[in-house]
Amino acid sequence: MTIKKRIVIWYTLWMAVLVAIAFVIMLSAGGAMLRYEAISELEEAVHDAAEDVRVRNGNIMVDDDFDFIDDGIYISVWAMEELAMGRYPAELPSQAFVDGSVREIAGLDGSWLILDFSLRDGYFIRGAVRSYDVSVFSASIESFMLIVLPLMVILAASGGYFIVKRSLKPVQNVIVTAGQIAGSEDLSKRIALGEGSDEIHQMASAFDSMLERIEEAFVKEKQFTSDASHELRTPISVIIAEADYAANHIGEEEKVEEALSVISRQAGKMSRLVSELLSLARSDKGTLTPHFESFDLSELCELVIQTMEEKAERKNIKLYQKKESDVILQADQGMITRVLINLLSNAITYGKDDGMVIIRIRKRDDLAEFSVEDNGIGMSSSSLARIWDRFYQADPARGDEEAGAGLGLPIAKELVKLHGGDIEVISREGEGSTFTVTLPICNQGE
Repeated sequence: MTIKKRIVIWYTLWMAVLVAIAFVIMLSAGGAMLRYEAISELEEAVHDAAEDVRVRNGNIMVDDDFDFIDDGIYISVWAMEELAMGRYPAELPSQAFVDGSVREIAGLDGSWLILDFSLRDGYFIRGAVRSYDVSVFSASIESFMLIVLPLMVILAASGGYFIVKRSLKPVQNVIVTAGQIAGSEDLSKRIALGEGSDEIHQMASAFDSMLERIEEAFVKEKQFTSDASHELRTPISVIIAEADYAANHIGEEEKVEEALSVISRQAGKMSRLVSELLSLARSDKGTLTPHFESFDLSELCELVIQTMEEKAERKNIKLYQKKESDVILQADQGMITRVLINLLSNAITYGKDDGMVIIRIRKRDDLAEFSVEDNGIGMSSSSLARIWDRFYQADPARGDEEAGAGLGLPIAKELVKLHGGDIEVISREGEGSTFTVTLPICNQGE
């Protein structure tokens, strides 16, 4: 059963219950009110009669305009328990007189209310009125409700169905759109219900946001897969070609050594690429966990510079240090080493020949800050917006031997983020770039 039908059924049943409760309340309260009104009118009529009827010397005198029957109320005057004047319903049995007390007695055709008022010894005024008849009133109400109740239920069901159908119409749009996406795998579709603040519009908006994130992730995943395949295909193709070349020149030692050297370099490049991909995958899954230890950031920087000097010398780039001593950091030394290597390698790769790279290290309050500045080619504003994208290369024209796969900066950013730090870049095209990393000195993860 659909939600629409369930809501309409429950709504209709609830309305029927409410109407039935209203019927019971109306029956009870209405009967009590009619009875109270009958007693009030009886008391008023009897007291009015007591003012118009007088007894003198055994004679009963009544005003000429006095009515003994008025609005169904019978007024009678009794003397020594005998009817002396007025009208008294013949169907009522004789009753003893009780001054000032309203009583209900059974007649031949229903019940009656009577009230006695004593004029003097032995003389009474008695009022009688037909009592409120529950069965008659109930029959009237039942007849009324037999007509009104079904009509109200039908109107409630029709109105409820219309309201529910109108309210749940956007849900059908969600179902149709989801079906289209599932059938065509087109993640660019949106529900787009428009303006609205109800729960269904909020759900549709959340659904659109989810689709947008899924589409973005899907596009990135496709691009990532394509780029990774391309980066792996290139060294594999080179390795296959060099292996064939070596096989065809088995007797020529120099050519074989040259081919093996190329194979070794390409295999190393593949190994680094796979390692970087695994690191990113572990970071995405949240399984890349830093192991904190205390070390001197300045000393670590010196070691990294020593390992990068050979690469810098090939372009005659000078490496300079401007650092404070004893900058003790609590972090994963291996990860921070990798960040430094990636930033220095990037600065040398995109630095100009005969240029320079400056590494600065300083302590600022409870933070450690190091920056890598080069005077190389710099980056345009469009490149700056994408440098953290995986496989993005600001200058793809660089040779494979010189440039990496475009994963160094994204990995550096992830590693810095794992330490609760931040990495920023300032760059101008043709003037160089400066990458600045800020890390907490005392990390909570220790």
